[in-house]
Amino acid sequence: MIHFSSKKKEYSTSLLPDFTFIKTFIPLLYTNIAKTNTKGLTYTINNKQEKKKNSKTFLIYDIHTYFNTISIKDDNKYKIRKTIQYPGYLCELENFLSVNEYMKKRLSKSSNYKFNLYKRKLEHSFEINYKMYYGAITKEKYNFLFYAFKKLLIKRFNDKQETNNNLNPKEWDFYFDVTYPMLLEKKAALFVTYNKKTPIAITLLYFSDTIAFDTIRVFDIDYAPFRLGTISIIKQLDWCITNGIKFLDFSKGYYEYKERWATTKYNFEYHIIYNSKSYASKTIMYITLAFFNFKNYLRNKNIHKKFHQFTFALKKNSTKKIEKKVPLKNFKAPKKENLKEISVFDIKNTSLLKYVYDFLYRKSEKLNHVTLYKITNHQNCYYIKGLQNADTFTAYNLKE
Repeated sequence: MIHFSSKKKEYSTSLLPDFTFIKTFIPLLYTNIAKTNTKGLTYTINNKQEKKKNSKTFLIYDIHTYFNTISIKDDNKYKIRKTIQYPGYLCELENFLSVNEYMKKRLSKSSNYKFNLYKRKLEHSFEINYKMYYGAITKEKYNFLFYAFKKLLIKRFNDKQETNNNLNPKEWDFYFDVTYPMLLEKKAALFVTYNKKTPIAITLLYFSDTIAFDTIRVFDIDYAPFRLGTISIIKQLDWCITNGIKFLDFSKGYYEYKERWATTKYNFEYHIIYNSKSYASKTIMYITLAFFNFKNYLRNKNIHKKFHQFTFALKKNSTKKIEKKVPLKNFKAPKKENLKEISVFDIKNTSLLKYVYDFLYRKSEKLNHVTLYKITNHQNCYYIKGLQNADTFTAYNLKE
């Protein structure tokens, strides 16, 4: 845990044998190493009384309430105060024999049809393959995938105009360093969706016994019409059920997809363990509890989202740009002499990929059969032609 303890002195206590703590800037308050950089913790309490006087107070982040029920004996001088911070979402898989069975049970008939349609369309339009890296992997391949992973996250959150904590250099270095040895030991995995040899969706999973923790997930936003995130979830559920994983845990934080797919909703709590016989310890507990209850109040008001948007604007120091796609009215195929063929995959034209992929989705065309042209006698106008269909559009940026 060198990423999070830095040069701070580590502290252990027989009361909480599962953790090592570091001191905070608040006197007598100690937090577990890694803090919120986990996807849920469980722990035990040693109810044997300490004889020496102790005013230390311990803050433990991200207690997973589905798998953990903590209690202290009534006669123990140490007590627990709990504050709910985030919802958590869990897929219970052990009673299902296939992902199709899970989907029929969990989703409506219309949702099942739509989700399977997205998958068929994606695999029709592109050369799609799926790979779960779980066990042996070369360091070169691992480095390549993590580089692609980071690029996709940056692209995704630039589009959302929000900062992302995972991209904080300290946090990202943590994930990069700890995941490779865990992957070799089958305690972690990278699930990758490829278009040919290009990663277009990546999910980082951690494992504990028969639980898979969905840690970070991202997809290439250019493929948004194909609901690439949904397809990724279907394939991961399929892998988990096939390999005897009993739970796929989406972990903390609300997203609409978690609500749709999960069978169970639970809470993530922060636990404050304090000495009820110590005035100093009780005071620290009340201050800490009030602080996190207030943070949760702000979070429920979506203040955190506005904060991430604000910090993104400060970093970028620019006004948000909105991409517009405007179909030409009274569509007619342009004259051949006004068409200049351009490469979809030229780096200068990557901003047009989303329009090409939207065309593929709407018209059920294959990428290999599509040609893109610049219409030379109209500014910012383009012509896409497939085997059976064609479309013309204008693409440009507007500043808000």
